[in-house]
Formats: sequence, C-alpha cells, structure tokens
Amino acid sequence: MSGTQTASQRLKEIYDKRKAEDAEIDRLKKEAEAEDLETVKALIKLHGFTQTKLRGVFKAKATKSSGTRKSTAKKKSS
Repeated sequence: MSGTQTASQRLKEIYDKRKAEDAEIDRLKKEAEAEDLETVKALIKLHGFTQTKLRGVFKAKATKSSGTRKSTAKKKSS
C-alpha cells in the first residue's frame, strides 16, 4: 500500500489544493479590479467625462418622493 492513498488522505489533498486555488482566484480578482479601475480612470481623463455625462451609466439608488406626504392616521371626531 505504499503507492495508494486512503480516501481521507486524497480528500485532504484535494481540499488543500482547492484552498490554494481559491486564494489565487481572490488575489487575481483584486489585481484585475485594480487594473480595470486604472483603465476607467485613463478613459475618463482622455475623453473628459464628467459626473453628469456618466450619470446614466450608474443606477440610481434613491427613489424619488412625490413631494407631499399624506397622513394615514385617522382623525378623532368630537
């Protein structure tokens, strides 16, 4: 049995490999994000984009209110 592994040993080996790969994926995601942000900054500078020009690219987070708010509380009659 010198060349064979038990199921537990093989499973541990696979988990360790997976953990290392997950760490590599996280590192590469962060690097790619930083590179992409630099690209965006360069394009903004090149074309002179302003916040107003880019407003339609981003989704608005706040909802517009109708202005006046109507009370739903019932009035007491005397």
